[in-house]
Amino acid sequence: MMFPFPRYKPLNVVLFLSIFDIENSLLEITLKLSFILRVTNTFRVNKIYWITDSVNSTKLEKIIKDITKYALLPPYLKKYVPISRNLKKVGLMSPLAIPYHLIFKQVVEGEIRLGFKGDFGLKKRINSSSKSILITDSLKVGYIDYSGFYYSGVKNEFVDFNKILNFDNLIIASRNGKNPLKAKEELANLYSKYGLTLLIGPPAGNLLQRLGKQYLDKSYNFVIKQGVLDIRAEEALAYSLSILNLLLS
Repeated sequence: MMFPFPRYKPLNVVLFLSIFDIENSLLEITLKLSFILRVTNTFRVNKIYWITDSVNSTKLEKIIKDITKYALLPPYLKKYVPISRNLKKVGLMSPLAIPYHLIFKQVVEGEIRLGFKGDFGLKKRINSSSKSILITDSLKVGYIDYSGFYYSGVKNEFVDFNKILNFDNLIIASRNGKNPLKAKEELANLYSKYGLTLLIGPPAGNLLQRLGKQYLDKSYNFVIKQGVLDIRAEEALAYSLSILNLLLS
């Protein structure tokens, strides 16, 4: 089995909590967050910085934390998560299928398994102090403690807007920005030096006007000649990461 390594430098994104302000129900919030988690994990994003700009920031922060924690767990450990109202709609989420979610009915050599109190999703409990094991023998269920180097899913951090402005590696997705394909070397060099933190603007728009002209040089248009009037934040996230993934691979 092949497990993807984490990126050699951080690839982070910044999103505004206000992207959930148009959602009227827990179902809508869960489905939008499901898409965001799926996209960020697909492109091995290290961290999502959430800007706490919503009138419901405290509530949304708890929902995002609860759902992300649940989504990142392998199926056999989800039973240990306490019942919560915030998790009522998680059954409708798309599976993340990150490395340690790939388990089989029959144990397979090379599987990485996460555990909790000796439960690694096997027929017997394992007396291991490690949080993860690597299966080495499918017949005897042999294993070794494993704290190996593999991508283990995106993390969340909730921050004030001003904090991210101090990042040396900040880039901005904007229709007024440069063509990233023509700035490939520029982006690759920045990534090699500091990693990248991609900022996606809020639904209110006018992000560059708010930031000032000094940030125009850090802006890139990841949807050249777009055929629609506006692009939603979660769509911009997917489009931008698709381009960056090609440029940074």
